[in-house]
Amino acid sequence: MAKTSKCKCGLSFANKGALNRHKSECTRVSASSAETFRVISSRPDEEPPLKKSRRSVLPPWALPAQLTSAGLRSEASQVNSLSRAGVGTTTDVENGHQDQEPLPPDLPGATHFEGGYPAEQEAEDSIPPPPQTRSGRRIRPTWKLREVLPEDVGAVIEEPGEVLRNEPPTPGPSEEAHVRQHPRLVLLVTDYVRTVANSFGLRRFYKRRPHRPPQANLILEACYAPTADTFYAKKKARRKVADIIFPFPNLSSWRFSWHYTSGYKKTQADRDAMKALLTQPDFVPADIAATDFRKLDEQLASGMQNEAPWSDDREGWRTSSVTIGIPTGKRSTQASRREAAATARRVNRHEPESDIPPAHAIPGHHFTVPDFHHKSLCAEIVKTFSTDPAARDFVYDPFLVEHQEPDSPGAQRVHGELFNSPAWVQEDVRLHNSPPEPGCDLPRAIAAIMLWSDATVVSQFGNQKVWPAYMYFGNQSKYARARPTARAAHHVAYFTTNGGKSASAQLITHCRRELFHAQWECLLDEEFVYAYEHGIIIDCMDGIRRRIYPRIFTYSADYPEKMLIATLRDKGRCPCPHCLVMFNTVHEVGTSGDRDGRCLNTRETIIQQDERVQEARKIIYNDGYVVNSDRVEELLREHSLVPVKNTFSRLERFGFNIQDALVVDQLHEFELGVWKALFTHLVRILETQGPDIVNELNKRFRDVPAFAWTTIRKFADNVCEMKKMAARDFEDILQCIIPCFEGLLPEADNDSILTLLFVSAYWHALAKMRMHTDTSLQILDDSTSLLGNELRHFAAVTCTKFDTRETQAEYDLRKRAEARRASNQAGPSNSAAQPSSSTAQQSYYAWCIKRTGTTDSYTTQMGEHEHRRVKARWRRTNGVRGGAQVVNIDARESRMHDMAYELSDLGLDIPSLPVQRVSSGPEPSPIPAGQHHHIGNTVKNFVDLRQWQVENPGDPVVEDSFHPLRDEDVPIALHHDRIYAHATAHFNYTTYDLQRDQDIVHPSMSKADVLIHTPPSAESIDSELYPWEYARVLGIYHCNVLLPGRIASHRVDFLFVRWLERDNIWESGAQARRLERIHFTPWADEVNISERGFGFVNPSHVVRACHLIPAFHHGRTSEYLPLRTLYQDTGGDWKFFYVNRFADRDTFVRHLGCGVGHLGLRSTTVATNPRDSGLKRSLRRG
Repeated sequence: MAKTSKCKCGLSFANKGALNRHKSECTRVSASSAETFRVISSRPDEEPPLKKSRRSVLPPWALPAQLTSAGLRSEASQVNSLSRAGVGTTTDVENGHQDQEPLPPDLPGATHFEGGYPAEQEAEDSIPPPPQTRSGRRIRPTWKLREVLPEDVGAVIEEPGEVLRNEPPTPGPSEEAHVRQHPRLVLLVTDYVRTVANSFGLRRFYKRRPHRPPQANLILEACYAPTADTFYAKKKARRKVADIIFPFPNLSSWRFSWHYTSGYKKTQADRDAMKALLTQPDFVPADIAATDFRKLDEQLASGMQNEAPWSDDREGWRTSSVTIGIPTGKRSTQASRREAAATARRVNRHEPESDIPPAHAIPGHHFTVPDFHHKSLCAEIVKTFSTDPAARDFVYDPFLVEHQEPDSPGAQRVHGELFNSPAWVQEDVRLHNSPPEPGCDLPRAIAAIMLWSDATVVSQFGNQKVWPAYMYFGNQSKYARARPTARAAHHVAYFTTNGGKSASAQLITHCRRELFHAQWECLLDEEFVYAYEHGIIIDCMDGIRRRIYPRIFTYSADYPEKMLIATLRDKGRCPCPHCLVMFNTVHEVGTSGDRDGRCLNTRETIIQQDERVQEARKIIYNDGYVVNSDRVEELLREHSLVPVKNTFSRLERFGFNIQDALVVDQLHEFELGVWKALFTHLVRILETQGPDIVNELNKRFRDVPAFAWTTIRKFADNVCEMKKMAARDFEDILQCIIPCFEGLLPEADNDSILTLLFVSAYWHALAKMRMHTDTSLQILDDSTSLLGNELRHFAAVTCTKFDTRETQAEYDLRKRAEARRASNQAGPSNSAAQPSSSTAQQSYYAWCIKRTGTTDSYTTQMGEHEHRRVKARWRRTNGVRGGAQVVNIDARESRMHDMAYELSDLGLDIPSLPVQRVSSGPEPSPIPAGQHHHIGNTVKNFVDLRQWQVENPGDPVVEDSFHPLRDEDVPIALHHDRIYAHATAHFNYTTYDLQRDQDIVHPSMSKADVLIHTPPSAESIDSELYPWEYARVLGIYHCNVLLPGRIASHRVDFLFVRWLERDNIWESGAQARRLERIHFTPWADEVNISERGFGFVNPSHVVRACHLIPAFHHGRTSEYLPLRTLYQDTGGDWKFFYVNRFADRDTFVRHLGCGVGHLGLRSTTVATNPRDSGLKRSLRRG
């Protein structure tokens, strides 16, 4: 006989679904629930009644322990079954509900949420079985995060007895990866000082005793991504408003001009800002009626209003003329020598000897280039260190950072900021070991200069270019310096070009090199050289007078400009600015022979090369040979030198070498170099298989979901065409290409290319990390060898199987180039492919990071962002002598921002400070940085549970997930029998580099995948490897729970999720060179109901969002869900997903397992030994 279910009214039903639908309309059930609630409210002090309560969606983990059958178990079982998988009751601090009562202490969530890991000691001995409901369905255990907020590196100095004495000496120049041929041995006196480690195991290591005690002045909001742009260091204003805003006659005129300065394009936000301006209490429209703003702009640009020494000419801007010598190209003959001697005799006959003009220092015909706009570097240093509000947080005492793992025997170095780098620490020790200035006892410090230059096109039509040079200071944290809103880039020069076209290409190139270094000679003037040796006395913003010594540590530029700076030949015989590696051996990057060759064949210093350069210049200028003659080539071709005197050689007597300052450039060298070339050739290979394959790749890219705010954007309709793509677009392609490319080629080639793509993305992620340890640097070094090995295999084996041709886009581009050359009467073009020189720098990434910090500190991306400001200023000019107009705008804006900071410090409301934030998309919600998550307070979108079940009859997911409580003795009800839906949820998390960031979960916008913190499980080995599981958020809800004895309701936030589980037959990870593959948990049948695939999750158990990409090659399936359910997608679910570990740096480092800030929320794949990462020197292919 079939089992039936009976209602209180006496009616019987064949299944529970029909019974539930009847109960939602049964008057007797409703009356019974109302009576239960009335009894609970009127008898708070008595024992809970045995009458059945209103049916609720709350599962057992949201109920008081003594009101469930679980309360009859032992205490340990109760904690295991109730605390680990529940929806959490949010506290007043978390979500700001001031009108609700605090959580009663007898609710399990109250003790569990505050106490961290439940049953922690018991979990160390044995892994408990997963809890189950009365019906036998397994509840997935999840844990609340034991998250630690970012902290400053330890600031308390250790006692002398605690200082470790086994500290290895800092590697000097002779011990680094790139050893100069003639190292100089210098003995330096050091005084080791360490601080106490912080919660993350980080401590400072000084090579000398700092001038003042270390300060732990970390502001949490300043390292919180949503609010970081709104924080700046304040200074105390000592002047009156009228003195601050001079030459403006009144505050209304200043505000009106400030509104014009705060944005280059007027938007709706600017309209609102103008409305707010006109309604300011201190704004009087009549005050601006007679104000001549053009005259004020001229005064601001001229610097007349300021008495500071650096603003004597347009806020420090100067205009100079630069003279270079042009070779005559005429060789000396006997006749020409006789004519020169006769001319000399005539001069001596008619002119006194004292009136004979002296020989000019510049040889050749003199050519003067006017309008070189530049600043004095010394004046800019003085202005920044003494008046810039950001200088209050400058670091003057450099230190190394050490990290001590709990289970590791020794500490390892942490690499990140420039002021934590061995280059600065060693230079600081050298400075303090040198004799001080006579009669000066001021503390000495270094102004760490970081240079950047690159030409950019500023006109929308035409070819007008601006070539700016920016100066950054490494004393400022890179997290503040890298933000464009921080205005940390100091515009110090706008280089000019000669623009000649009538001479030969070799002569024009030579003149451009001469002009570039002549302009740098104006910047590195005698004043700067004197300050480099003797320092500058500055009253710094922190109130201490110091003697500041400028030091150049990095110069960021793309590859052609690097060779211009180093006075080397672009794509010459030796294409590397650091060593003498040959162009035809660049492809051997990563091999042992390549490493040994780079170390043994380092380049000579500029002074050592100068002998050959001077001899070549004599041949050109005195003997009249052309710049590319055979005699000149014999001297310079071997080492790819050029006959140009390097201006930076004047600093070599102080130990500076421009070749070491030329840091790596991942944006141009890899993303727009190696990777773009590789992706282009992959498209060529796909075109050999037919146009449908290329269209399929484009379709897959269009189906890749976006991730985070702007980390992974939606791809263009035709990715393979590569039109109007920036470096960030190619980076997104690299991060997402593996699932898109899978299965498009035959199996053997598909496997080889997928391995290459994984290794490329792996190396790219490692090279772009913001915080490295010795472990991760060793992995980066190993992966460089592996990447070179895979690239050689791809070129030698895979590419030879396909008869590739240029793509249609490449064909059109070549035809247009040939047409232009034909119109210029040029010869036939050589379309043969040239070997790339971008890979010449890949061997130096680990060395460069170890020497000067991580690549994000000196990436050219910062300069590219600053180009936006230059282009916006250019749009305000009329194009006639646009460089001078841009300089005037820079002077005006600089002065206006100085005024704005002072007025803000006086308490005035200054909108758009530090700058106006213009965003093309949604911005992170500015919830408190210390709060883990935030779900809105709206109650507009509610779900009536009884009505919802009526609208979805027979849906097994609805019936099973939102089932009535099985416990007959639980007197708990939902307020109004409703749950309230929310569109988004925001989650804050601590990143691996001790910053604070935010993710958004938005299910309707395909941003619904999250990591859930889970305890180790005896059923899964992966639970020990990765302390999280994957889930897709289907809904974000809260409900108000009515507890016995309480009049007010308690808010409970929860996520309705669909679980995903790992594919156990798929091998993944760094050693397998494959992404992790997961799939939805299948819906159980009537026989096995232990796992349903859906559940509720406490938001406080969410680690962060994750990026899941469908496994397009495996297609869709309908086997995971019943056919009749509203959660079944059209066409079925994707059969598999790939976990995109390369989506962002934090996700990658969390899988890598060596993130300092992750603590227990990271993979255990990497131990203290970097060889455990799977990327070993014993490579698969030889």
